[in-house]
Amino acid sequence: MPGLDEVFYPESVAVVGASERNVSYYVESMVEAGRVKVFVVNPNYDEVLGLKSYPSLLDIPERVDYVVVAVPAKQTPDILMDCAEKGVKAVHIFTSGFSETGLEEGRVLEDRLVEIARQGGFRIIGPNCMGVYCPESGLRFSHDQPDEPGPVAFLSQSGGRAVTVVLKARLRNVRFSKVVSYGNACDLDFADFLEYLKDDSKTSIILAYVEGFKKTDGLLELLKETCMRKPVVILKGGLSEEGARAAAFHTGSLAGSAKVWDGLCKQAGVIQVDDFDDLLDVAVGFLYSKPPEGRGVAIVTNSGGSSVVYSDICARYGLRVPRFDEETQRRLRSFIPVAGSSIKNPLDAWMAFSRGKLFDALDAVASDNNVNSVVIEIQPESFHAYARNRLDRMGAMADVVISSCRHVVEEHGKPVFMVVNSSYYHETELAIARVFQGAGLPVYSSLQGAAKAISKMYWYKRFKDARGGMPVGAHT
Repeated sequence: MPGLDEVFYPESVAVVGASERNVSYYVESMVEAGRVKVFVVNPNYDEVLGLKSYPSLLDIPERVDYVVVAVPAKQTPDILMDCAEKGVKAVHIFTSGFSETGLEEGRVLEDRLVEIARQGGFRIIGPNCMGVYCPESGLRFSHDQPDEPGPVAFLSQSGGRAVTVVLKARLRNVRFSKVVSYGNACDLDFADFLEYLKDDSKTSIILAYVEGFKKTDGLLELLKETCMRKPVVILKGGLSEEGARAAAFHTGSLAGSAKVWDGLCKQAGVIQVDDFDDLLDVAVGFLYSKPPEGRGVAIVTNSGGSSVVYSDICARYGLRVPRFDEETQRRLRSFIPVAGSSIKNPLDAWMAFSRGKLFDALDAVASDNNVNSVVIEIQPESFHAYARNRLDRMGAMADVVISSCRHVVEEHGKPVFMVVNSSYYHETELAIARVFQGAGLPVYSSLQGAAKAISKMYWYKRFKDARGGMPVGAHT
C-alpha cells in the first residue's frame, strides 16, 4: 500500500462531482495555490470553473495521484473502482451517508469502500470529512488557507472545526505543516497519521481533535514515543455520555471512558485541553516560547484592579503568584512611588511605564528567584489614551514593551507571555496583538488562556524531564 507521502504530496488531483455549486472551493483554492495540477470530473458539464470537465476519471489522459470524491454515497463505490483502474494512490471521500448514520446500509457501504481500496492499492481519507491541507504541496480544502507552511500539524475528526482552527490560527500567527480532517476513518485513522507526523521533520507540534479511535493496538506506545519527540496536544470529544452519543452520530466513533483516556494521557505525556481555544493557546505557547522552569508567575499589568482575581486564576491551574523577595521590592520602590501603585505581585506597572522605567521593572521582576515566567497584561484602553490614537506613539510604546520582553527572555532565560485584553477599542487591540505576534511573543486574549497554556507547558516539561527527554524549546 502507498505511504502517506502520497497522501500529502500528490502532483495531480481530480475532484469528482465538482460544479459551480458543489465543492467548488476545493477546485478554486487548489488552483489558486498553483502547486498541484487540478482536474475536474463531472459528466454533466463540459467545463467547471474554467477547467475542462471530464466524463470520468478514466477519460483524463494524464496520471492522477489523488482524488476528491464528492458524489452521492451510493455512487462512491463505482468511483473508487475507477480510482483502482487509474492507479490513484490516495482518495479523499468528502461524501457522508456511511457508518456515521448508524444504519446497517451505511456500514456495509463503508466496508465496501475499504475492500475496493485494499484490492486497488490506494488509501482512503474519510469518508465524511474535509480532507487534507498541506501548504507545501498545494492541497487545500477551503478558501483563505495560507500558502506559507509552519511547524504545527492538526488532526481533526471534525471537518468544520478543521476549517475554523486553520483560520483562527492565521489570526494568531500560527501556520501549519499539515492538517487532516479524516471523519469516519474507515481506512487511515488517527494512529496512521500520528505515526507519520512523529517522524515528520516539517512538524514540531501536533494538535488533534479526536472523537474515537479505530486502531488501538500499540496506540499507547505510539503516543509515548511521539510525546518524547514533540508536544502532542489533544482535545478529546465524547468523554460524557451525551458527548459519546454525539460522537457516534457525527463520525460513527466509539468514544471510550474518560478515566481510561485520562490515564492513557498521563502515561504517554499527552497534553489534554478542554476546548478548541485551548488547543491554539497551548500551540502558541510552544511555538513562541520555551516552558517555564517552575510554577512561579509574575503578573505585570497596568492596572491593579484585577490582582485578586488573577492570583485565583493562576492558583486554579496549579501556578503560584509568589511574593517578590526583598531585593526585588527594593529595586521596584526606587522608581515606583508609594502613592497610587503597588510593588506586590501582581505588579501594577503603570507608573513605571509612564516614567520610562518598564525595562527596569521587568528586569527587577525577572531577577527574582521566585519567578519562573512573566505575564504582561496590556489593556488597549491605556495604550489608546496614552497614544491619543496616534500610530507613531503607539508603535513607540510597543517597541519599549518588546525590547523589555526580549531582555527578560535573552538575559534571564525566563519566558514572557503577553495578554492583550478584548476592548472597546478593537482596532487598537488587534494592532497591538499583531505587533507583539510579529515580534515573536506568545499573545493571549485573557490571563486565563495564558495561565492554562503555561500550566500545560510546565506539566509537559516535567513529564519529559522525568524520563530523560530532550529539552523543550520554542519552535520559531
